[in-house]
Amino acid sequence: MLSFDDTVPIGGSTSVGVIDVVRQLVVVAGVSLRAVSRVFDIFPTGQGPQASSPSASGVRWWMLRLGLYALREPLEIADDWFYIIDHSVQIGTVKVCLIPGARLSELPSPPRPLCQGDLRLLALIPTEQSNGPIVQQQLEEASRRTGIPREIASDHGSDVKSGSELFASKHPETTVVYDAAHHGACVLKHRFDRDPRWAEFVSRLGQTKSRIQQTSDACLMSPSLCPKARYMNLASLLRWCQKILKLLACGTAGGTVAARAIARYGWMKEFRAVIGEWARWEATVRHSVEFFRTQGLYRGCERDLETHLKRRPAAERHRRLEAEMYQFAQVQSEQARPGERLVGSTEVIESVFGKWKNLERQESSSGITTLVLGLGSLIGT
Repeated sequence: MLSFDDTVPIGGSTSVGVIDVVRQLVVVAGVSLRAVSRVFDIFPTGQGPQASSPSASGVRWWMLRLGLYALREPLEIADDWFYIIDHSVQIGTVKVCLIPGARLSELPSPPRPLCQGDLRLLALIPTEQSNGPIVQQQLEEASRRTGIPREIASDHGSDVKSGSELFASKHPETTVVYDAAHHGACVLKHRFDRDPRWAEFVSRLGQTKSRIQQTSDACLMSPSLCPKARYMNLASLLRWCQKILKLLACGTAGGTVAARAIARYGWMKEFRAVIGEWARWEATVRHSVEFFRTQGLYRGCERDLETHLKRRPAAERHRRLEAEMYQFAQVQSEQARPGERLVGSTEVIESVFGKWKNLERQESSSGITTLVLGLGSLIGT
C-alpha cells in the first residue's frame, strides 16, 4: 500500500503527497494524464475509503499550477546565471520561446551532465513571430528575474543567434556560446553532403527497405534516418551497417540469416571501406560532444578533449575531425574567465521539449494549447 504526506495545501482538497506522486508518474514515468487514475485504482493509496482517484482534469490542473509557480517563483539575483534558449514549433502559427537556466556556481560536478532537475524555468513566451529584436526582448524579460546572465547557450538558429548577440552587445558581461551537439551535427552534415557515396548509399538503402518491408525479411530492415536532426542520430544506422557487413562476411557459414542478408544487402560490400570511414566520423563527433556535455567549457579544455579522444581505439579515430573539434573547443573556451566553467551543450532543452510532447500526446494535433504552461512542471524539482 502506498502512503503519502497527508498535508493539504491551503485552499486545496488533495494532499501534497498525492500531488507529488502524480507529478512523478507524469514527468518521470511518462504516464498519460488519463492513465494516472488507473494507476491509483491498481495501487491502494491508504487515504481512506472516501478517497477517490485523481481525475484527468485534476491532474492537468495540478501540472498547470506547478508550471505557473515555476514562472512566478522568486529567484536569486546574481551575476553567474546561464540561459539556454530555444523555440518549439508545432501546428499553427504560434511557437514557444523556452528559456530555462541555472547558476554556474551550482552546475553538477563532472562527469555528471546537466539534467532537467538542475534547471529553473526563467521564461515561457508564446509568440507568432521571431527575429533578433524579438529574441533580445525575450532575454531582457528573463533577466528581470535573475539579473544579467553570464552565459547564453543555444543552437545558433538565425533568430536566436541574432537576438543573443544583440543582448550581449548591450550587456558585455554576457557571453554567447554555441551548442557543441549542433556544431558537431553541422560538421558531419558538411562532410556527408560532400560525399557522393553517401547519397548513393541512402538511395539504395531506401530502395531495399521498400522491397522487404512487407516480406519475411522485414526483420532485416535498416533503422530510419530522422527527417530532422539526421546528423545527430547516425549512430544506430552505422551500428546496423556494421552488423550487416559481419553477416555478409560469414557467407554460407553464417546459416540462413546470413544467406538472407546476402540476398538483400549483397550490394553493401561495395561500401565496406567507406562505411568504416563514416563510422569514424560519427564516433569522433559523438565522443567530442560527450566531453562537452559532461565537462563543459573552460580555459584549456581543448587539451583535455585531446586526451579524452586519444583514449579511444585507433579504429574509431579520425584525425582531421578531431582537429576541427579541438579548434571549436579552443574558440568557445576563450570566452570563459580563468577558473570558470561554462555550459557547452544544450541537449537538456531537447529532452524538456520531448517530455512536453509526451505530456501533450494527442493535444499536439491542435497546435500549442494551454498545456504549454505544464512545461514548468517538467523543469526543476
